[in-house]
Amino acid sequence: MDIITNKKVKLIKWLRMDEYILQHVQSRMLITMEEYTKLKNISDPGTQIMELLDLMLVKGQGVCIDFLDLLKEDDVNEGTPELKEWITSVNTSEIKAAPQSSVQSSGSSVIINARDASDICTPIISGSQISSFSMNVNIDRTLNNLRTPDPLTSFKVSMEKRPSHSIKDNQEFLKRNQGKLIDKVKNVDRITDDLNLGDEMAANVRAERTDQAKMRKLLEYTNSTSAANLLVDALNKHAADVMEDLPTA
Repeated sequence: MDIITNKKVKLIKWLRMDEYILQHVQSRMLITMEEYTKLKNISDPGTQIMELLDLMLVKGQGVCIDFLDLLKEDDVNEGTPELKEWITSVNTSEIKAAPQSSVQSSGSSVIINARDASDICTPIISGSQISSFSMNVNIDRTLNNLRTPDPLTSFKVSMEKRPSHSIKDNQEFLKRNQGKLIDKVKNVDRITDDLNLGDEMAANVRAERTDQAKMRKLLEYTNSTSAANLLVDALNKHAADVMEDLPTA
């Protein structure tokens, strides 16, 4: 946690004078009895506090925030005015609200924790042999209900939703339903994009002011079987509601 790391030297200086700091930390259950005993057995106060701070950092953001909140208490900082002045300016509520990711290393194991909206990329670990590697990612529970759709099923559903017209002669179909197509079809520009029209012909269609006029122009240009097939496919795609209401025979 940066705020502790950046202030580590001064924290060692301030806390080494407090002979009860380990008791305070243990009373908050920030360290285990075994950890407390190991720290208590360190004779040099500076080294003892340095090891304590390193232990807080290894335990992650939650423990670090609890440790900072502990330092805010009067019976912890009252003997060190500089510590009290600094810790009063630390807003742990903002730290809790900020998304965080962290990497913790202990011995031959590496643990990566992600919270809130954190992003994690696979880390590059070098310089040592890692016997275990784990990543704990806190994901919204609603994601557990998501399932990757089967591609074949999705394709079948998509095809079922598309109108199925048994049109034997697309040219005859367009001719017979010309009036309804001109009156009802919208998004003619999108339909035009799907057709193999030349630049000039496409420009002429788009130059018309209304969808009705554009559709009329498209039908004028549909003078071959292949052109009719393309137009019917485009209509099924972009005007499915209109096509469903038109007779196929």
